[in-house]
Amino acid sequence: MSDSAFIQAVASESGLLAEPPQLADPAVRGLLERFYGLAGTLVRIPTEKDETFRLRDGDETYLVKISPSDEDPVIVHLQTACMEHLERTAPELPVQRLVRSLDGEPQVLIPEPAGAFDRVLRVMRFLPGDLLANHDASAGQLRLVGSSLARLGIALKDFDHPRADRLLLWDLKHFHRMRPLLDYVDEKEKRSLAEDIFDQFDHKVVPLLDTLTSQVVHGDFSPFNVLVNPSRPDYVTGIIDFGDVVRTPVIFDISVTMANLLGTDPASPWEHALHVMNGYRSIRPVVGQELEALIVSAQARLLLRALITQWRASQLPLRRDYLLSHSKPDWDRLASTAAAPAPELSFTA
Repeated sequence: MSDSAFIQAVASESGLLAEPPQLADPAVRGLLERFYGLAGTLVRIPTEKDETFRLRDGDETYLVKISPSDEDPVIVHLQTACMEHLERTAPELPVQRLVRSLDGEPQVLIPEPAGAFDRVLRVMRFLPGDLLANHDASAGQLRLVGSSLARLGIALKDFDHPRADRLLLWDLKHFHRMRPLLDYVDEKEKRSLAEDIFDQFDHKVVPLLDTLTSQVVHGDFSPFNVLVNPSRPDYVTGIIDFGDVVRTPVIFDISVTMANLLGTDPASPWEHALHVMNGYRSIRPVVGQELEALIVSAQARLLLRALITQWRASQLPLRRDYLLSHSKPDWDRLASTAAAPAPELSFTA
């Protein structure tokens, strides 16, 4: 299969090729009352793929998610099973909890005659707290973010699922096959920057892919999926959104968090990301070649987001201006990171 065809296949399994029709709010309220006995005020929340709502029923608040009709329900079950595993084996972790239906099930299948697949309805407890993305975290707090990710990874070491090896566009183990996305980059400087990162990935990461420590990981431990409370000594109070769960090299899970922090301080582009990395390494070792590969893969993850956004802008013309406006900060942060000296690594945690 050519790399271009591979990208189409991965995007399709990731549920990113189409914009399925949405359910009307009254229909969602009807499903919640029928399957969960819940009623109340429903507010739609814009997200990348699922239909997502906040439901307030009396004093309780819930998060409601309905999978798109182009996503295989078995993939959604992978996410559900992962959350159930954490609830059983690591109850101390602040992971979002599933609400069981009236029949005691963690998810409900909703027939969708017009779609490729039936849809999946799930209800979760709404976790209080502020997004890490809205906080100016200190060095110590960023280390706590890293150590929380490490503990989550340790709790998932023994988890498995028949579709854990799903194809996911965001999974960096496929990054070296994403060069055709460069066709959607018109500006010479951006293209040169991207080609350099692809070259580094091919040289320093691809030869290690078969040897890197792999397991099922969260896959999107970004500042938008981490809730924090600065007054709490443990800082991280919530871990949400298991939609990108996949089996992949562990360093790629750390790369997601680091990528979201690269270049956020243009005067010191690597500093915040390295605090997270060091916090992770205080709990779980990352040594030798894996550590060098992590530095490259963090930049690759940030580049991948910029490339996918530009590609999706070409696929979804009605959202083109919105998507491109969101990719510009990523390109700016990539440029400032590339211009800075490479970080000096300590091979002892």
